[in-house]
Amino acid sequence: MAIQQRLDVRMNQQLVMTPQLQMAIKLLQMNAIDLQSFVESELLDNPFLSAEDGTSESANTDGEAHHMDDMDSASALSSNSGEEGLSALDVGWDSMYDTGNGASGQSSSAAEDSSTWEAMATADKTLRDHLTEQLGLSTFDPVMRFLGNFLIDAIDDAGYLSIDMDKTCQQLSVDRAKLDEALALVQGFDPTGVGARSLAECLSLQMEVAGKLDDRAKVVMANLELLARKDFAALARKAKCDSADMQAVCAFITSLNPKPGLQYGSSVADAVIPDVVVYKDTDGLWQVELNAEAMPRVLLNKGYDNAAAAAKGKDKVFMNEKAGRAQWLMKSLEQRAKTIFKTARAILAFQADFFEYGVESLQPMTLKTVAEAIGMHESTISRVTTGKYMQTPMGVFEFKYFFSSAINTTGGKTEVASESVRAIIRRLIEAEDKTKPLSDEKLVELLRNEGVDVARRTVAKYREGMGIDSSARRRIRL
Repeated sequence: MAIQQRLDVRMNQQLVMTPQLQMAIKLLQMNAIDLQSFVESELLDNPFLSAEDGTSESANTDGEAHHMDDMDSASALSSNSGEEGLSALDVGWDSMYDTGNGASGQSSSAAEDSSTWEAMATADKTLRDHLTEQLGLSTFDPVMRFLGNFLIDAIDDAGYLSIDMDKTCQQLSVDRAKLDEALALVQGFDPTGVGARSLAECLSLQMEVAGKLDDRAKVVMANLELLARKDFAALARKAKCDSADMQAVCAFITSLNPKPGLQYGSSVADAVIPDVVVYKDTDGLWQVELNAEAMPRVLLNKGYDNAAAAAKGKDKVFMNEKAGRAQWLMKSLEQRAKTIFKTARAILAFQADFFEYGVESLQPMTLKTVAEAIGMHESTISRVTTGKYMQTPMGVFEFKYFFSSAINTTGGKTEVASESVRAIIRRLIEAEDKTKPLSDEKLVELLRNEGVDVARRTVAKYREGMGIDSSARRRIRL
């Protein structure tokens, strides 16, 4: 039996993720608080870096430093190298692994990066994380997700909501009924009692789920001061029941959890640092600018160059490694700032009507829309819109809040944000004459008058999706 042998030559391309590129990707994904912690750690570990404290003494032992806190005046990073850095980052988003043997170029710093990354990925789930996951599984309505996320961000670690609902409606230009609907959705999440605005509401939500929120329990909820004094006789008189029954009700209530959110890890949502600020200038135009407090200000110390040049052996390897890491960190910080700014500016441009008129005017916008507008990859936009916040006159929002799906109009020429159509439908129905409610055909006509040309079946679908009955069921007969 003859043995055949054949030699094939094949070529393929593989992306090797260097420690520097891994660092750049990690920095872009970090929120402002995590970024500051990371940079502080680097400052302690790298002699070629120092913090900028606003004084000239912050340079180094030789008094010479290279300043990189202003992304527009960073002389060490040319426009060409900035674009190359962006391209490298964009290519690397979907390939966060090293396809090489990993033997060369690996350092103790790279190993530290890996362990830090794993620690971040396995961090304890916070209450906000837990609620956000449930929101994503509970509704596909972009408006409900928008409002739900807004409410979740306002829930403290104990699980309580501390906002003025009426004032929030004014800030977001949304109807109170819609905000109440979003709150009801969030209050239905685990842990039971979350999203309550008072202790009585927290306990009532838990009683309702347990099927024990009867008239006697409602009396106790309205008179918690008597429960605190264990005045069961007074409660029994108010509820018109015997004392033994009231004691049983009170025993169950005292077994409930008054702070349901504490079973989860502490959330950083209470200390969000906006990455950008959106405001209206004196000419009435909307503007966006980077928030200086969210951008670490560091100096590149040049005073160690002579020491690095004179070093030998292992010392020289160490100094060169730290010098290279310092330069790449500053390039990555600058590129991160540019990417956040470009993305925020694109969001402001696409969602100008939202800032002017409120949630009903949200426009359809996808990751692809923004990616094409600023010349980046969709995965880059996905990462830069997560954990990045925008301070606006209406409150602080995560970038991703402004993304919404679109529907085609019957004319086929324009697209409308689906949540905007829902918001308009709800507004029209809330204002209708209840003795002559609006039919779906009439709603189509009214929507067309407002510049939204959609099919009747679309109106019916959205109306049913919002839990609104047909006109026949909504009619009130006098």
